[in-house]
Amino acid sequence: MAALKPVKVGLVGCGMIAVGSYMPTILKQYNMIDVVKCADTVPERAKLFEEKFGCKATTVEDIMGDPEIEVVLNLTFPTSHLEITKMALEAGKSVHTEKMMGVSWEDAIELYNLAEKCEKKGQWYTNAPDTFLGGAWQTARQLIDSGFIGDPIAAYCLVTRGNMILGGERGVSTRREYPKQDGEQDNMMRMFRMLPGSNPRTPDGSGLPFDMGGYYLHSLTNFFGNINRVSGYIKTNASYASGDPLNTFYKSDKVNNEPDTLVGSLEFSNGVYGSIIFASNISDSDQAFVVYGSQATLICPDPNFFGGNLYIQTNVGKPPSYTPGGLVPLPNYQVPPTHGILQEGRGVGLLDLAFALRNGRKPRCHYSMGMQAFETVHGIIDSCKNGVNHKMVSHADRPKAVAPGVYRGYEQQRVFDD
Repeated sequence: MAALKPVKVGLVGCGMIAVGSYMPTILKQYNMIDVVKCADTVPERAKLFEEKFGCKATTVEDIMGDPEIEVVLNLTFPTSHLEITKMALEAGKSVHTEKMMGVSWEDAIELYNLAEKCEKKGQWYTNAPDTFLGGAWQTARQLIDSGFIGDPIAAYCLVTRGNMILGGERGVSTRREYPKQDGEQDNMMRMFRMLPGSNPRTPDGSGLPFDMGGYYLHSLTNFFGNINRVSGYIKTNASYASGDPLNTFYKSDKVNNEPDTLVGSLEFSNGVYGSIIFASNISDSDQAFVVYGSQATLICPDPNFFGGNLYIQTNVGKPPSYTPGGLVPLPNYQVPPTHGILQEGRGVGLLDLAFALRNGRKPRCHYSMGMQAFETVHGIIDSCKNGVNHKMVSHADRPKAVAPGVYRGYEQQRVFDD
């Protein structure tokens, strides 16, 4: 791997995903990323973050004005995505943000138009989720690209969750009391949870289709490319009267207007069809991600993760069986991984962005991908309201495949140095 200068990053949003997912992975696996400063709406939280990870606790304004910081990592709530991402792009920074682009369709349009202008100046805007860069998904991508399953024909995705209301009015904390837990990491997380105002669970943009949709839609784009048309149905099932007892409005009569159940049909530009279902307020959690080809069926793991068991079933063999627990593939058809990032890999999209900046190429988590995922959910909402197919206005190319190779530690970065 070439000796490249690490990319200095300013992190905004020192919450649970930053503490428990991004920073431990970055420090152990990605020395191309140097998180030098952090900021949060709760100063005490940023200070704890500084003590734990060594980056300087400061203000958002200081991060935006620091000429050495090339990338802003936006790990705020969806309600702050527009403000922070826009501020960073206008300050001349590249941005990597958690899903999704914003709350409203207008948010996405504004950021998309701004990102197009910034791209001409060498700035990039990228969107998580980045799990499609993980070993299981790149192995599956290679199987599809090599023709191993024949011509891809259709895909089926399902995710069910319990009550996905994330509760509370904007800016109101739902401070929770958690039982004591053992271990340094658990103690660190408990301190974050106990900070006043550190858990403002805003409902806007956080229903199940928006919260989890990107994992499935980004993986589908990785496999098949652009989505041409969508249609379907969407509604709200969950209420505050039932569900999460830790929610501020538990057993209240407050109305939930955030859609949490979606059934969608997708038409890809390459002729593949997709069916995607998100069902909230269901007691049992279940998921499925299956790709059907003319020669074989590919049974993928949960796209919320980078690795997992990947199975293939040829059309001449015994078909997979269905049980109340879901799809059960034959164990002798398990496919060994051909790519790395098989365990925790949060921030690999940020890593890919760092190499894209150094090597002058397009990042794989390009904002057009995030835009298409966001439009897909909104398009299905419009289709349900209007009773007609939604013709997509955005376009997303398939991201470049990752080179095969299973490495450990910092060595696994080499596959993104292209």
